[in-house]
Amino acid sequence: MSTVSAELTEHHRRCRDLFAQADAVVRTGEWSKFNARLVALREELLGHFRFEEERLFPVYEESTGQRDATQELRVQHDDIRAILWALSSASAAHDPESCRSEFETLSELFRQHTETEEGMMYPAFERTLGDRSTGFAEQARKETHALDVRGLEPPEPFLRIMQALSGAPDRPLRVLIHREPLPLYDVLAEQGFDHRTRRLEDGGFEIVIERAAR
Repeated sequence: MSTVSAELTEHHRRCRDLFAQADAVVRTGEWSKFNARLVALREELLGHFRFEEERLFPVYEESTGQRDATQELRVQHDDIRAILWALSSASAAHDPESCRSEFETLSELFRQHTETEEGMMYPAFERTLGDRSTGFAEQARKETHALDVRGLEPPEPFLRIMQALSGAPDRPLRVLIHREPLPLYDVLAEQGFDHRTRRLEDGGFEIVIERAAR
């Protein structure tokens, strides 16, 4: 049985993998690939922060009456967001040294942030949640894990989405995709799934797919 700490720690690991992919581009100077790597990293980080700030922190604050620790985590989130947006609006090819420096700062902030959360705050959250931890773990799995099919050519996105749904049909699936897959919606409806679609700032789409209510 998973816990919310385990799910969020796993999401930290996935974010670190995306940091490593972006770092490889930074080190080799392949700036034409940097934006795509940064977008993938940004969406994962923002989804993670959103879950903590909207779901987890309020419960902890209401249960304990304490806000200092969660407020500090929010400040760290804001610092990371600020660098993400700065990097998103920068031209890495025209100012590589500045982008390299900003990315190194971002990596270090995230490292420090995850050490604080995993070493101190996640255990505190578990003690506060008690029996509710399993339910929050399921929410964390739903809201922070994404199937990223951006950049894949048809029919690969469709095949991967259907494979993921086949493997876990009762678990919500969050998909990141570079164009809206309109034909997919009819197939989902035929197979008993609902979907919610949100346009992302980079022009792509986030789609949450889950079993339709009966």
